[in-house]
Amino acid sequence: MNRTIFVISFLFCLFAGGPAVWGQQPTGRSGQPSGTGGANPREQGEVEVDTFDIFYFYAGNPNQDIPFSDSTLGDYFRQYDPVRHRRLDYKNLGNLGSAHEPIVFETASRRGFDVGLNQFSLYLTPGSELPYYRIEKPFTLVSYTMGSQQADGYTTAKFSRNFANGLNYTLDFKRISQLGETSQYPNQNTRNTALATGLWYHGKRGRYDGFFSFAANTAEQEDNGGILREPQDEGDFSSPSSAEVFLADARTRHSHRELSYTHYYRFGGGQDTLGRVHRSYTVSHRLLYENSIYKYYDKYAVAADSGFYNLFPAFLPDQRGTRFYLDHRRIENSFQLATFKLGPANQNRARNQRDLLEVGAVHTLNLLEEAGADSTINNLFLTGRLRVNPSERLLLNLYGHFGLWDNAGDYRLSGELFFDFKKVGQLRLNAINQLYSPSLMQHRLYLTEQEVYRNNFDKTLATTLAATYSLPHWKLNITGQYHLLNNYIYFDTLGLSRQTGIPISIAQLIVEKDFALMWNLHLDNLVALQQSSEDFIRLPSIYSKHSFYYAGKWFQVLNVRLGVDLRFNDSYFGNYYNPVTGQFQLQDRKEVEFYPAADAFFSMRVTKFRAFFKWENATATFITDRLFYQTAYYGFPSSVFRIGISWRFLN
Repeated sequence: MNRTIFVISFLFCLFAGGPAVWGQQPTGRSGQPSGTGGANPREQGEVEVDTFDIFYFYAGNPNQDIPFSDSTLGDYFRQYDPVRHRRLDYKNLGNLGSAHEPIVFETASRRGFDVGLNQFSLYLTPGSELPYYRIEKPFTLVSYTMGSQQADGYTTAKFSRNFANGLNYTLDFKRISQLGETSQYPNQNTRNTALATGLWYHGKRGRYDGFFSFAANTAEQEDNGGILREPQDEGDFSSPSSAEVFLADARTRHSHRELSYTHYYRFGGGQDTLGRVHRSYTVSHRLLYENSIYKYYDKYAVAADSGFYNLFPAFLPDQRGTRFYLDHRRIENSFQLATFKLGPANQNRARNQRDLLEVGAVHTLNLLEEAGADSTINNLFLTGRLRVNPSERLLLNLYGHFGLWDNAGDYRLSGELFFDFKKVGQLRLNAINQLYSPSLMQHRLYLTEQEVYRNNFDKTLATTLAATYSLPHWKLNITGQYHLLNNYIYFDTLGLSRQTGIPISIAQLIVEKDFALMWNLHLDNLVALQQSSEDFIRLPSIYSKHSFYYAGKWFQVLNVRLGVDLRFNDSYFGNYYNPVTGQFQLQDRKEVEFYPAADAFFSMRVTKFRAFFKWENATATFITDRLFYQTAYYGFPSSVFRIGISWRFLN
C-alpha cells in the first residue's frame, strides 16, 4: 500500500509540473508503426524528419496511401522487440520472441471461427498485413540486433522494386533467433520466422490491380513452464542457466502457410477538363488458402516434470507424455462492391480517399484435423464499410459485419470519429460492439487423443467506448476507455476454460505528456491506470513508462540520443502462461511485484545509417535480491547488452 501511494504521488508531481519546465519547443515521439495496434500515435519531432517519396498501402484498400517514415531515432528504433515496438507495451515471458499478452487491456477483434492460439501474433506477418509500395526507385531497409551471445539476434528486411509492364515486387522478412544458453533460463530458446512476399500488377489503363501474396510464418519455442527455483544471487551458479524450471523437454511449433490473390476492376474515376476527379466504382474478389499446423509435445519425465503436472493433472492423460496436434486449413472467398472519390494529392503525392462506401460477403471453409476429432465449419459474413474524410480536420470511419451459417448471429459494429480543432486540440472518439462465439481452445481440448474438456459456452458480448483528447502543441494526450464484457470466457487456476455470467467492466485512463527541458534534455511519459470490476481479469492498476534522454547533433552530422527508459507496474497476481493450452491463465501462488526496470541506451544516425547500444534491465545491477517478472514464474534474465543497426538503401 505504501509503495502504491508513493507511485501515485510521484506521477502526480511529474505531470503537475506542466508548462513550468518547458525550455524550448518539445520534441515528441515517433509515429506509431503500422500494424502495431493501440491508440493514436504522436507525431515525430526529430531535428530532421527523414521521409522520402515512398508510400505504402495494403491489398485490402489500394487507394489509401500511407507515407513511409524512417525517422528511426525515435522510441521505436531502440525498442526493437515487437512487444515494445508500440505505444502500449505487451508483456512476454522474459525473452525475445516468447508468448505475449497486453499489459493494458484490449478488446479482441473477432470475425468467425478462431482457433484461439494467438500468443505469437506480434511476430507474424500474414498476407493481409504485407505492405505494397508506390516508389520510383528500388528500396531496401535492413536491420540487425545482436544480443549478449552470437546466437541471439533479430533480423529484419524490407525490399520493393518496380519492373516492366506494371509489375512491383515486395518482400518483408523477420527472424528472431534467441538460441543462447548462458544468458537465459533452461529450455527457453525461441526461433520465429516471418516471410511475406507479393507481386502487384497494375494494368496499363489503370483499371485493373492484382495482388498475389505468399506468407510463411513459423514460431518454434522451447517451453520451460517458468522458473521453479531461481538461480543463486552470486557465485559460480548465479547465471540464469543454473535455474531449475518446471519443464525440461516441452516444445511448441506453430506453422502458417498462406497463398492469396486479391484483384480489383475499377470503373469511372477520370478527370474533367477542370482537373476535377470523378467518382470511382470497383468490384473486387479475394481468394485465400491457408494451412496452419499447431503442435505441442512433452515427453514426461517424473523427476523433471512432476512439479508442473502436479499443478495441472488434467494435462497428463497419458504417463508417456503429452501431445497436442491440430491441422487447420482455411479456404476463403470474399467479394466487395465499393465506390469512392479520391481527394487531391497532397504535397507528397500520396493517394487519399475523401470517402469510401463498401459492401461485401465473405465465405470461409474451415477444415480441422486433430488427434481425437475432425470438424468442418462454414462461416458466411456480410460486411460493410463507410469512410468519410472531406478534409484533414474531419474523419468518420464505420465498419460492420454480420454472421450467417455456423457462426450465425456473430456481429461487430465499430466507429471512429476524428475532429481537428487546430489550436484548441484534437478529439478522437471510438466505439465497438461485438458478439462472438468461443474459440476452439475455449470450446474443447484433446491431448494425446483423449478429451480433456468440452464446453457449451454462450457467445461473448463486448462493448468498448473510448475518447482521446490531444494538444499537439503541448505534447499531451489523454485517453479514457471503458470496456463491458458479458459471458466472458477465461482460463482458471487449473488451466481449464470457464465462463462467468457476471458482467465485467474495465475503466482505463491513459495520459501521455512529453517535456522539453533545458540543455537538450527531454522527458517523455506514458501512464495507464485501469481497474477491473471482477477478479476474472487481473490487471496492474498502474502501468507507467518514461524516457529521460539527451537529444542533439554532434559534429554537425551525427544525430544522437543518450538516456534511460524506465517502466514499472504496481504489484498484483499476474497471469501465468500455460504452454500446454497456449493460454494466459489465472494463478494465486506468485505475485508479480513492483520492479523499476531501467534500460540505458545510446542511439545515433548518420544519413541512412542508424545504430543503438542498449543495456537492458540495468536495474539488476542494483537490485540483486529478486528478479524482474511481468508474467508469473517467468523471470527476465539479469542485465543484457544489445547492439542494433539499421541501413536504408535506394537503388
